[in-house]
Amino acid sequence: MNSKWLIRSLVLLATVSLGFFIYRYFLGYQTTETGLKYRFLKGKPLETVLSSDNYCLLNYMIIGPGNDTIFNSYNADTLVEVPYPSDANNELTEALQMASAGSKLEVIIPTDSLKKKVSSHYKVQLLPDNQEARVIFEVSKIMSSQDYFNFIAEKAYQRSVVEQKLIEQYCGKGWYLDTATGIRYRKLESIINIDQGLKNSSIPKSVNEDQSGLQNLFKNAPFHKGAFSLEYDLVMKRLNGDLIYDSKLEGKKYFTQWDQQINPVTAMNEFPFWVASNSIMEFVVPSKFGFGAAGRIGVPAYSPLYVKIYGVKPVQR
Repeated sequence: MNSKWLIRSLVLLATVSLGFFIYRYFLGYQTTETGLKYRFLKGKPLETVLSSDNYCLLNYMIIGPGNDTIFNSYNADTLVEVPYPSDANNELTEALQMASAGSKLEVIIPTDSLKKKVSSHYKVQLLPDNQEARVIFEVSKIMSSQDYFNFIAEKAYQRSVVEQKLIEQYCGKGWYLDTATGIRYRKLESIINIDQGLKNSSIPKSVNEDQSGLQNLFKNAPFHKGAFSLEYDLVMKRLNGDLIYDSKLEGKKYFTQWDQQINPVTAMNEFPFWVASNSIMEFVVPSKFGFGAAGRIGVPAYSPLYVKIYGVKPVQR
C-alpha cells in the first residue's frame, strides 16, 4: 500500500515539475516577430517606441544556462545609464525598447549571440555555446535628454560634496586648496642628498612659511614646462591607508610625458610637472583625478586618493 502511494506521489511530482517547465519555457514567454522570447515579470510594455532623445536608468542581470548569475548590476551603488534604443539592432536593444519605466523584463538569448553582444565581459565569454542564457532588465526611469543632463549634473554635484567631505576630514589644517579642482596639496621639506640616497624629513612646512609657487598651484605654469618626459617616485593610497602604488617598494621609477596618457590616472600623468625636482609634494585628490567611476581592484568607485610625488627628474625617452 505504501509503495502505491509513493509511486503516485512521484508521478504527481513529475507531472507538476513538467507542467512548471512547460509553463516557464513555453507558456510563460511571448515571442516577438524576430523570434525573441520574453516575458514581463513586473509592469507592462511601452505602447509606442520612443525617440532616441531619451535615456534609461536601469539595473540588469545576466543568468547562465545553469541558473548561475554571470553579472548583476544591482551590486553597484548607482543605476546603469544607457540611451533609449529607438532602433532594435539586436536582442538586447529589442528587449530594452519594449520596457516601460517601472517594468521588469526577462528575455532568453542564445549564448552564442550573447557573447557577441557582451564581448567585454570575460564571464560571458566563458559560457558554453549552443545553449540559452537569460537577461533581466529592470527599468527605473526613462527621461528626456534635458532631464537626463540635469540628473547627471546633480549626481556629479552630490558626488563631489561627499568626496570633499572625506577629503576635508582626512586633511584637516595645513593644506592648500585648489578651488577650481578640489585638490588639496602641500609641500614637504626638500629632499636632502646624502651618500646613502635620498632622505625625506616628512615634516610639512607651515603654511605661514614661504612656499613660493604653491598658491593656486595648477593655475601657474608647471615647474617642468620645457620637459617632455619625466621620471619620478610615487606613493598612492586610498584615504583609509590601503596602498595602491609605491615606487620604492616596487623597485622602479614611474614615467610621464607631456600631453600623454601613459599611466592609469590623471594624477600620475599630470601632477609631476608641477613638482620641482628637489621637492616632495603631497596631494589629496577627488576621484576624477584617480580611478573615477570605474574604480579598480581594491579601489571602489568614486574613491578620493592620497598621492605623494618626489624625485622628479627630466629624462630623454
